[in-house]
Amino acid sequence: MSLKAINPTLTRAGMRSIFDASDAGLHARITHLAFGASRYTPTGNENSLKSEKARVEIVGSRYLDDFQMEITAKIDGDTGFTLAELGVVLEDGTLLAVWSDPDTPLAQYTPGVPIAFSFVLALVALPQGVIQVTGDVDLQIFFGEEFASLGSALIGEQLRNLMLSERMSQLEKQRSATLALTANTNQLQQVIEHQQQQINDLLPLITNTGALALTNAQNIFKTKEILQ
Repeated sequence: MSLKAINPTLTRAGMRSIFDASDAGLHARITHLAFGASRYTPTGNENSLKSEKARVEIVGSRYLDDFQMEITAKIDGDTGFTLAELGVVLEDGTLLAVWSDPDTPLAQYTPGVPIAFSFVLALVALPQGVIQVTGDVDLQIFFGEEFASLGSALIGEQLRNLMLSERMSQLEKQRSATLALTANTNQLQQVIEHQQQQINDLLPLITNTGALALTNAQNIFKTKEILQ
């Protein structure tokens, strides 16, 4: 859940829409909140967010006094983004108010972890009672459910992290065993190579010894023939 004290800038287009409704004896209705990723200082000339990423219906609202209301919406989508701009949208799609800060974003939205976003909208520059807001959810119940969902998501994330940690530990053990086996194999290879070198060194001696023995045997045989 995100509870922010922010001061949106009323747009000229939004104020015209509000006053037109008031002159006609009607109420303007705030129905949606828009969220985007751009960072800037609003001027009141905006007709839309600079980089809108999500637009959600308002799920809860309440008047704090004649000119202030608390508005709540739930962000729950498939694409993550940095919440750096906020738009208050009327029923006809007109951007009533916009908030952004060139340095500090509102929050970071991560898919799978819904955010219940609530803020206070000041209406002191508008006629009293001319605005209505959709959404009549009990905020205490809403936030209770939101905390439960968030808690479940956090528990799931902790479980995934634990499983990942255990898997990493197993892989590290396997890696250590592989390194030890490789070291033993290298040592055995060195022993084999050393023994092969010794054999190679002995081969000339064995060959010379065999040739000498053959020569001696031939000489002995010739000597016997002469004596006979």
